[in-house]
Amino acid sequence: MSTLTPHELEGRLNAHRELLIELLSAMIGGEVTITSLLKRLRDDATFKDNEEDPGAMPEGAFAIENSAAREVRSILDAARARAAADEN
Repeated sequence: MSTLTPHELEGRLNAHRELLIELLSAMIGGEVTITSLLKRLRDDATFKDNEEDPGAMPEGAFAIENSAAREVRSILDAARARAAADEN
């Protein structure tokens, strides 16, 4: 694994913390909140970096948000793959 910058590390840690909070909250709330959680996760994972100006350099806070979004996407992709494997 490559060395993470402080912004990347903070973003990844933030993503894990938020996912854990959201998962526990959805489990407490039941089926309706689980469906809502999945929709929010898909929306959060679509965070884009520098779309409006591809030449712009990301600022610290922006880099953290981007890192968190990448981590959520990575976790969602792994969860989808595991769910698909479990169906077979």
